[in-house]
This record gives sequence, structure tokens and C-alpha cells, in this order.
Amino acid sequence: MGKWKIYEKLISSLIHEEYVKDDYCTVIPNAKVTGLISGRKRQLDILIDCRFDSDLNRRIIIDSKFHKRPIDIKHIESFEGMMRDVGAKIGYIICSNGYTKAALKRAQKFINIRIIKEDELDKFDLNSWDRCRSPKCSHGLILWDKTPGIFHDGIVTIQALGKCDECGKFQIWCWGCGNKHCIEYEDEWRCSCDSRKWFWITTIEPDEDENGTTYNSHYLILVYFNGKWDILDRRPI
Repeated sequence: MGKWKIYEKLISSLIHEEYVKDDYCTVIPNAKVTGLISGRKRQLDILIDCRFDSDLNRRIIIDSKFHKRPIDIKHIESFEGMMRDVGAKIGYIICSNGYTKAALKRAQKFINIRIIKEDELDKFDLNSWDRCRSPKCSHGLILWDKTPGIFHDGIVTIQALGKCDECGKFQIWCWGCGNKHCIEYEDEWRCSCDSRKWFWITTIEPDEDENGTTYNSHYLILVYFNGKWDILDRRPI
């Protein structure tokens, strides 16, 4: 795996740690979002979005620049165009070798530039991450970002939730039995130790942004056998 790719995973890990405590935000590495202006799929190194609905007021995008030279004004202008296209309110450019004065001045208040040097890669251990459980994904790593407590008959069961940083599929980790599972697109799964209480489903549903533009989102939903259900995570696709 190239250093630039490891650098992207390092940034994903650091951003995840920064935002994981905000229950209303979901951190999505390697996100693909349809542009509101271009109508084309745009690849984002990291997307921070609302976990439960299509509210764009919380949308933040992060771009990782593993460059040998400082980033310049052209990188800022290109990134600003990306922000407008995907409806992001705030953007971060994280670079390994600094930036020019012109780039900093052009960034103004809606674009933040941060430096995380290449030296940080020496402290970053990819082996500490769980691997994606999907047999179709060979290099994906999991960011565990939510641990909901599920109440049933006075008993609390903890199940951690996450997403693969390559294929984006939702991952579920039952702390009761230790089982870890990747749930496919528009699929369902129930853990063997909780099979009579609830099950998980994923579904792709249409969403609408503040301008009335429609797009699809991939939802992770917990369904109880009494007919109730809760949205636990989502990511735009």
C-alpha cells in the first residue's frame, strides 16, 4: 500500500476520533456523492454528514494532500468548487508539507488548512484496525463510530457500528457474543444471540436536500420484533 494511501487512512482515523463523540454526525471515508451542480459522482477523501437525515447544514468535507511541495492557491480554488458542488458548509484541507501565503489568504474562513506531517505515519499502525468482513473487499479497514445500547426486557445489549473505509458497507459488532458482520446493500442480518429480539436491515432510499435536489442514501436500520424501528446510520450515495 502506497504512503499516500496510508496517509489518507491516518487522516480518516484522526478525523474520526475528533467527531465520533458527536452523535448526530457520521464520518464517511472515501465517500462518493452526486454533485448538486455537476450531477456527477464526486469522490471525497472524508465526508462528515448528518447521521439521520439529509440536513446539509452539518456537511463538512476533508481533502488529504500528500504532496512533496506546499499546496498553492489552485488547490484552494479547486477545493472550493468541490464544496459548492456537494453542498458542504465547511471544508478542511490537510496537507503533509505546508501551504503558501496566497493559499492561506484565499482559503478565508470557510476553508481550514491543517498540517499533519509525513512523520506521523511512523506512529500509525494499520494492524490495530479491524478488516472489512466483506469477501469482496480486500483492503478495507473499519472505523467503529457508534455503540448503541439496545434495551430489551430490562437487559442492555451493546452493538458497535462502523463503516469500511474502502467499500463503505456497514459493519456490526455484537459485544454479547463477539460476532462481527458486514451487512450488504439492501440486505438484512440478525445475530444468532439476539435472533428473537431484533434484526438489522440496510435500504437505499431517496432523499432531498435544502434546494429540492433528490439523491439516494444508504440507511442502516434496527428493526424490533414489536414493529418499532430506529435509524442508526446513513451515508449519501
